Amino acid sequence: MTDNEKLLNVLRKKYSAKIPGHQYSKAYKRGWDGSKYFITEKGCVGTGLIPFIQSDLSDAEIDFTVTDKRSSPAIESTDLESIEFRDYQRSLVQLALEKRCALINAPTGAGKTIILAGLLRAFRNLTGVIFFTQKSLLLQTYDFLKKHGFDVGIVFGDGYDVKPITLCTVQSIHRIIDTHLETSDFLIFDEVHEFSKGKLATKVVSSFPNASYRFGMSATIPKDRFAKLNLVAYLGEVISEVDVQDLVEDGFLTPPTVNFLEMPPYKDHSMLNHKYADIYDIHIINSTARNNKIRDLCYQITEGKVLVLVKNLKHLEILKKLIPVAVTLEGKDDVLTRKAVISTFKKQDKAVLIGTKIMQTGIDIPEITHLINARGLKSEIATLQALGRALRIHESKQTVSIYDFNDTVPYLKEHSLARKRAYKSLKIEVNG
Repeated sequence: MTDNEKLLNVLRKKYSAKIPGHQYSKAYKRGWDGSKYFITEKGCVGTGLIPFIQSDLSDAEIDFTVTDKRSSPAIESTDLESIEFRDYQRSLVQLALEKRCALINAPTGAGKTIILAGLLRAFRNLTGVIFFTQKSLLLQTYDFLKKHGFDVGIVFGDGYDVKPITLCTVQSIHRIIDTHLETSDFLIFDEVHEFSKGKLATKVVSSFPNASYRFGMSATIPKDRFAKLNLVAYLGEVISEVDVQDLVEDGFLTPPTVNFLEMPPYKDHSMLNHKYADIYDIHIINSTARNNKIRDLCYQITEGKVLVLVKNLKHLEILKKLIPVAVTLEGKDDVLTRKAVISTFKKQDKAVLIGTKIMQTGIDIPEITHLINARGLKSEIATLQALGRALRIHESKQTVSIYDFNDTVPYLKEHSLARKRAYKSLKIEVNG
């Protein structure tokens, strides 16, 4: 609350961002500049931004008063006899609890589920919800928590067992509104980067009026300004204790090497007027040169477990014909099918698994020794999430090899460069 309109306008502008794709909207053509303001004209602001605004006011030597009317539910000890916490895991739990709102950045292999268990141990006498975007991740986490003695409920498409602390897919939120909307003391969002987009996810993040503890967890917090502000505004600042390089050096992740394979040079300019979808179809899905490189790689690897990631079923089917020894997984496969395929994959001394997006997160196969990115794409989050599938430590491997492609045609060339920057941001070895 302030009478200083100039100050309010300065802050509104600072905490605003252009919405991706705004230039294609009718409102933009009518004069809207494409901005979303995370402080309203009346001064309403997401709780997560309050520490940032306090810092701004202090730097500007402007006096202010903060009145916090949120409840302060008592939290318990975070100790768990069945889990031995690493130092950084314990630090992240304690720091998050002190801040009450935070985005917990824990790289793949950092033990995100163990950090979650530490938080839930502190909240064991409270009411709250842990949200997931995928049923497979929810079930995996549920099994882990039950194994370690947590009495938690579960709500998803086919299941409904509500308890004070409940795991819920975001698609099933309507089933817990009566039981948890007004009573929840805390909210936790798994794979929180998925909640930075879409109106439903954003609405979920900003709801639950009495949940004074709010945390998001991810190995890949968005760097895009709009997506990041969407999360920070409601969940607070990013906190982190380790990165991938730290985990590799400490022996918690397998040392990776990324190898970029050269694709034929682009010289004829025939693609200049083609749409991205057409280029992707010609130069990734149906590229004989690219697919043959993938096939040859799979057969040249004489020992180990090879994961090949594709974007869609058409590409999966093409590669399956080229590599008939491979097993496959796709989105429509149920839990039992997934377990059977993964079991077959693990039992073989040399095996190839071709998978769609479901392999990017929620599938735990530490035996993977080689990862082939057959799908391309430019997203840093998708690239690093996929990389994480291969970095988990296992007694059968000392290193892991990642294969990607130096594409040369329009769109795909820039996407290759973006993926290379993503790998290098982790300070890991990149060749080619």
